[in-house]
Amino acid sequence: MTTQTLERAIGLMRILAAAGPEGRRLVDLQRETGLTKPTVHRILDSLKDEDFVEQVEDSRRYRLGKELAVLGWSAGRTVYDLKELASEEMAAVASKTGDTSFLAIRSGHEAVCIDRQTGHYPVKAFTVEVGTRRPLGIGATGVALLAALDPEQAELANDAIRAQLPRFPNASLRQIREAVAQARRDGYALSEGLMLKGVSGLAVTISDGQGHPIAAIGTAAISDRMTGKRIPEIVRVLKMHANRIEQRIAAAENRARFGATRVVKASRGGTVKKT
Repeated sequence: MTTQTLERAIGLMRILAAAGPEGRRLVDLQRETGLTKPTVHRILDSLKDEDFVEQVEDSRRYRLGKELAVLGWSAGRTVYDLKELASEEMAAVASKTGDTSFLAIRSGHEAVCIDRQTGHYPVKAFTVEVGTRRPLGIGATGVALLAALDPEQAELANDAIRAQLPRFPNASLRQIREAVAQARRDGYALSEGLMLKGVSGLAVTISDGQGHPIAAIGTAAISDRMTGKRIPEIVRVLKMHANRIEQRIAAAENRARFGATRVVKASRGGTVKKT
């Protein structure tokens, strides 16, 4: 498989991931990728052979296959499950703010919601479901993740985002750029109606043990609750719990790095295994 074919296969799987269980028709995949029908069909056949993609018998639509879930489970066991590590802090953010908390990771030029917790305030802001993908820059966590990219990567992301903006009539590329610039200045992301009118969100990034931003934790509420007086306190809560998640990530990475079996020289030659 050439690098170009691999990139095309990954692109198709990301489109199918965004489509969810309903999947996409072959003609839809052809249109969204700009590839020819034979090329898309050939790649899908290869992915089907490995169970990365499956075709629904009744509708003939394509969707992600079960093997990807197995690989994801294996990867989670290899290092750590971010959702599990962050669950206690997510619940704390929702409890302290009273609003809905969100945890998102970056996948290419998209943000994927992997957890959501509800607060006690009676009016909920359910702007996104767990498992939903949306372009970087849409919503507070998406703005935070986009702002964490270096300028060159951010421009590439903006090019990809532009094609998806018709799905999000409340956001323009200009508004996203302004929100990203503000996030870089302030150290946190603020989204005011970029996802839904009347809903505002705040988010900060979460870094791995090497300091690379890998996720974002945020909260969303009706705009009337996201006042200038509350924002600093919410940001303080988000940063505190993001820091605690980072500490747990670093500890998990250290366990994975040093907890594995190591081979050391024995005192009289040969080797011994040490755990």
